[in-house]
Parts: sequence; structure tokens; C-alpha cells
Amino acid sequence: MNDLSTEAARRRAIAWATALATNTSLFPQAYEQGLLDEYAVGALSLEQVLKLLEERVQHVLYRSRATQVFSEQQLSELLAESRAWNEQHGITGLLCYSDRQFVQLLEGKAGPVDLLYARIQRDARHQQVTTLSQAHNAQRFFADWQMGFVRVEADEFHWVLTGLEHPSDNASLIEQYVKDPHLRTLLQAFSQA
Repeated sequence: MNDLSTEAARRRAIAWATALATNTSLFPQAYEQGLLDEYAVGALSLEQVLKLLEERVQHVLYRSRATQVFSEQQLSELLAESRAWNEQHGITGLLCYSDRQFVQLLEGKAGPVDLLYARIQRDARHQQVTTLSQAHNAQRFFADWQMGFVRVEADEFHWVLTGLEHPSDNASLIEQYVKDPHLRTLLQAFSQA
């Protein structure tokens, strides 16, 4: 076994492993690369890196269009169904709805989040499902909610989408027009992605 006690040896090992993973699903994302960088300089042990990777949170942020307008009753039923499923599977997040459009953040362990997102993509109530961000992180942004819900008017929803899809283009206008604190949290967390 190679000696990984020096920073140079750790950096060579990381470079080698990263090169092998290029163009595969194993290539490190930003969060994983950050952990590897901390390992390289000796700030984290390999055991700590593995533990943090095991505990990481998968985030999937997407937008979609509903196939029909949701009534208040249908929205209530959707939320009740979502919250029950999410509680059972350790998923938290935020759902935003406006005039047949959804933006949703799912966060939790990768397996359950990926399973739920695949279900959403096949759900006949959704069309034009577009992934805005899919990454790992150390934290949840809506940890207290099995599924938070925000209903906004079309003009504010426009600025939410603009902030998520083109964050640097209209930052001052987004700040001015997005008032809901949960949507601001979402934008702060994902507009840099």
C-alpha cells in the first residue's frame, strides 16, 4: 500500500483517481472535490471524508409545468401525499406553485431523492420537467419541512425562475421582486450553482 502521509502523495492519489473517473458518474462534484481538497492538505482524514460522503445531502431542483390547473383541493391532496411519502423516506424540501408551473427542491439521501425524482418525471400531472440543479451538499436548506409550500403570483414566480436560471443577469430586480423568505433562501442557495 502506498504511503499517503504527505500532502504531495495525497494530491497524486487524488489526481490519479480523478483522472480515472473523468467522464463517468464517479467524477467528483463540487462538494466532493471540496472534501478531497481538505483531505489533500491534511485538514480531514480519509475516514472523515468517507463519513461526510455517507452523510451528504442530495439536492434536486427542478421546474415543470402542470398538465392542468390545480385547484386548492388538488394542491392540498398533492401536499398531503408528498409530505407523507417524504416523511417516510427522509426527504425535505420546498414546492413552489404558480399558474400551472412548479419549482421544487428535493433534499435527502441520494437513493430516496433519485427515486422520488424519477416518479415525478413519470407523473402524468407534470410535463416539461427540467432539472435546474442536481448536486450534493453538507446541509439541507429546508430541514424542518417534509414539503414546504409557497404559492406565488405569476410576476414573482417569473423572478424566481429568472434567479434560478440566470442568477447574475437581474440580481437587483430579483432582490426587489422576490419577497417570500423561503424563495429568497432557495435563490441564495441555488443561484450560484
